[in-house]
Amino acid sequence: MLLHILLACLGACTTLAAAPNPRFRISPLDGSIIALPTADQLAFQDREFGMLIHFNLATYISIDGCNGVPGLVPEPSLFDPTLLNTDQWMATIVASGAQYATLVAKHNCGFATWPSKVRFETRDNTTSGYNYTVADSPVKGEDVPAMFTASAEKAGIGHGFYYSTTVNNFLNVQNSLVNATWGPGEIRITNETYDEVVIAMLTELWTNYGSLTELWFDGGYSESVQDQITSLLQELQPHACIFNSCDADGSACLSNNSIRWIGTETGLPNAEIWSTGVTNDGGDPTSPFFAPAECDTTLQEGDRWFWGANTTLRPLEEMIEVYHQTVGRNCLLELDLSPDRSGLVPAAYAARYKQLGDFIRSCYGAGNAAENAVESRRGANVTLTFDTPHLD
Repeated sequence: MLLHILLACLGACTTLAAAPNPRFRISPLDGSIIALPTADQLAFQDREFGMLIHFNLATYISIDGCNGVPGLVPEPSLFDPTLLNTDQWMATIVASGAQYATLVAKHNCGFATWPSKVRFETRDNTTSGYNYTVADSPVKGEDVPAMFTASAEKAGIGHGFYYSTTVNNFLNVQNSLVNATWGPGEIRITNETYDEVVIAMLTELWTNYGSLTELWFDGGYSESVQDQITSLLQELQPHACIFNSCDADGSACLSNNSIRWIGTETGLPNAEIWSTGVTNDGGDPTSPFFAPAECDTTLQEGDRWFWGANTTLRPLEEMIEVYHQTVGRNCLLELDLSPDRSGLVPAAYAARYKQLGDFIRSCYGAGNAAENAVESRRGANVTLTFDTPHLD
């Protein structure tokens, strides 16, 4: 009942926020457009390297998620991480050199790793709870986003969430639309009810887990919830940067803190990368939209995101090339982290992440630190003296 009241208030009591417009100025020298970043975008770009954590019910099936298999709704009893330890995840992330982490809170199967309290009306005129969460699994009583948040804050790592709005197998939704037919035992809802569920679940995620660094809309979002999401972002998480915030033509953006996809999941974009533009490519230096690119890729071979049994890892040399082609070309690198079915990052994976972090630190982590500079002034001249660079 409380969530119904909340949704009614969001619709009736709050004026929907206007869609964000690009921020830019015109160069007084040549008349060119200069897109202007927000402070949040600049702070996010400074992080350079993050992790996208794939740990959900799909960890416990043989294929890499429920993508493209609409009827696949794995039993929640499969979700049984007996050694779940998000502090261990953070130790791995810190060793890699990453500065932020985004957790897949709900993927396309529909399973929520937090104990959602959302309730909704069905087509059969009954009220149903969202009974496809961690509370319906063997580890009921746990709240994975809460554990993740506490560990990230303790480690000094920015944290955020991935929530797929366009696909939800549990509720029979593909491309943001409820399928017109239902199988035995499937919950029957309307498209309008599905939109309410999306907003209610996002409200939970954006209210209960602190100030978020990044929010992921993989596959985008539907036009029917766009204005509500924009308002919710401004109200609850105004400083979060938003992956897939803008349509490819720039006609609609959820936030001025927009982040765009680079267009490939190889981590090897092989392109000149601009921080402006909204298309899924190297960007456009003449665009009025400031939207840094994010390059997401996997450590496991074969474009595997969730942990897979007997999956091999990409060699260190390739991951170093990934780092240089992404961070080295002005793209934020978001590397997959895939804990196994026990709830831990496997030792071999943790070792490879640390090898990458060790390489980054050995090459780029000990330069001429500005905080060690000594400044002297003589008249109009300023002299800066730095410590000798450390090359070890």
